[in-house]
Amino acid sequence: MASQAMQTNAADPPPSRVVVLPVVPVQGESPKRAQAAAQALGYPFLPRVESSTLHLVVGETDAWLVLDGTTVRLQFDSAAMRHRRRGGQNELLGRAIGVKADRQPQVWDATGGLGRDAFVLADLGCGVTVSERVPVLAWLLTAAKSAALVSSYVQVREAAERMSVLAADSRLHRVPEGAVIYLDPMFPERKKAAAVKKEAVLLQRLADTSDDGEDLWQWAWQQPASRIVVKRPVRAPALGTQAPSHSLTGKSVRFDVYVRPSAGVDGQDEGE
Repeated sequence: MASQAMQTNAADPPPSRVVVLPVVPVQGESPKRAQAAAQALGYPFLPRVESSTLHLVVGETDAWLVLDGTTVRLQFDSAAMRHRRRGGQNELLGRAIGVKADRQPQVWDATGGLGRDAFVLADLGCGVTVSERVPVLAWLLTAAKSAALVSSYVQVREAAERMSVLAADSRLHRVPEGAVIYLDPMFPERKKAAAVKKEAVLLQRLADTSDDGEDLWQWAWQQPASRIVVKRPVRAPALGTQAPSHSLTGKSVRFDVYVRPSAGVDGQDEGE
C-alpha cells in the first residue's frame, strides 16, 4: 500500500523560479497527448524546437526530456532498471532505509527527481510517496508509474502499485509518524560519468535553484519520522548539526542514516 496523504505545513519553503519549457509532439504521431500535457503543465505547445533548447517531447505512449542532444526518460521497466533491481536487499539504499525480510517501512522520498531510488524501494516492498516540486518531473513520474502499472513484468506492476506521486514541495507537508524520510538533494560538485553529468545538468536546469539541502534537512528533522536517510557524495560533509547514527558508503555516494528511537523504532541493530 502506498503512503498515506500528508498534512500541509504552516511554514512555507523559500520560493524558486518556475522553469517553463516547450512541449513538443513526436513527429508522425498524434499531438493530442502532447497538447494535453502542455495544457496540464501550463507550458507552451510547439510543433518543433531545436535540440539545444530544453524541452519535453510527448508521444502517444512515451515522453522524455531533451537538452543539447541529451535525452532523459523515466522508464521503470527499462533494461537498466531491471538490471539494477537484481541487487535486491543487498543495495546500500535498501540497507540504509532499514529494509529487512520482515520490515518494509513507509518511505517519503522528499526529492523525487527521476524516481529511480523510489522505485527500487517500492520493488523492495516499501510503500513510497514520491514528492517532486518541479511540475514537469512530477508529470513524468506520474506517466512512468502509469506505464509501469501495465508492464509485462509482474514485479514492475507490483512495485508501481506501492508508489504514489505528489506534485508538491515536501517542505509544505508533514509525513506520517514513523515513516522514513529519504533526501537526495542536488549537489553540483558530485562527480559522475559523463552521461550522468549531462543528466544532472538537465535536472539542475529544471530546478533552477541553489543548493537547498540544509533547508530540506531542517524540515526533515522537524518531522515525526523514525529515521532520515540522506544521500551524499562520498567526500561531502554531512547535512545538519546532528551526527549520523551511522553511514553506508559505496564507490561514489554515501548514505547518512539518522535513526530516531523516540519515534518508535529500535535502531540498535540497524547499522549494518
